[in-house]
Amino acid sequence: MFGRRDNETYFERQSYYGAMARRFAMDAKMFRCRAAIHVENKDDIGFWSTVLKHFRPNDRFHFIAGSRNEHGRETYGVTQCLKFFDFLSPGFFICIDSDYRYLLGERKMDVKHYVLQTYTYSFENHHCFSAGLDDVCARATKMKNRIFDFLFFFRKYSNILYELFMWHLYFQRTLPSVFSQAEFDKYIGLPNSKNNPLIYRNGERALEGLRERVTRKTNSFARRFPEVNLEEVKAHYRELGVTPDTVYLYIRGHNLYDLVSLLCKEVCKAMLRQAKRGQVVSRERLREVYRGRYSVDYLLRQNLKYGSYVPICKIEADVVKLLGRD
Repeated sequence: MFGRRDNETYFERQSYYGAMARRFAMDAKMFRCRAAIHVENKDDIGFWSTVLKHFRPNDRFHFIAGSRNEHGRETYGVTQCLKFFDFLSPGFFICIDSDYRYLLGERKMDVKHYVLQTYTYSFENHHCFSAGLDDVCARATKMKNRIFDFLFFFRKYSNILYELFMWHLYFQRTLPSVFSQAEFDKYIGLPNSKNNPLIYRNGERALEGLRERVTRKTNSFARRFPEVNLEEVKAHYRELGVTPDTVYLYIRGHNLYDLVSLLCKEVCKAMLRQAKRGQVVSRERLREVYRGRYSVDYLLRQNLKYGSYVPICKIEADVVKLLGRD
């Protein structure tokens, strides 16, 4: 039971966030924007503004990257976004990373309650969609990528992680301490060195090393928890879009982005070295490429393939439900 003081504190907090939400919606009208949108931090604005501009090119939005909490401190992150949950509306809504909320079925985290979410773990996963990574390298080097097969690599990478990820999600629902997110995240990155370059033979060595580590862990879980029907777990998440080929879209996005950024940079370097050795292009042309090439990370942030995979299609459906079709 809440005491009197607890109730007073709760209503004071609700009153505070209700007033803030109304003010944000009024600010949006003053700035002649369609709506005010609270996001987790400044990095999220780039993704959500680009996505909304694509689906609603004639609308303007007022983005809020952080706001003062009930104690007067400037605060960021998803927790601060969700404090406005009871006061969201067509004129003021939130855009957040899904983390595991979508996969774990957190109630009311949907567009009906004025929440737009990534469906992938975070917005970084969208920039890592494998079908666009050849374009990233081609734009960076002005040459065609014949060094590395991104589609093959991430399909194999996802298939290796699939069963371990199913165990991880199972334990997130039942016994999180058995296999925490921090422990699972250690499997996302792959080693890279001058003697053992990650992109050698399409990442074969690194992927085999990952497979060995994953197999040891999944075998251990199967021995310790024989009562778990993993096929039922797989069937449940398959309905949500998680398949053996798409696991990489649902794991922690920051870790995945670091891996993808590393791969793209190594591929670009190898492409330029190969062109220089084979004299495929003139020295003058190579110098021009080196001088004028874009930052790989800048180009990765442009990698969005609308309509190409389930999570981005779900975002489009949510935008249409909330804002209509342009």
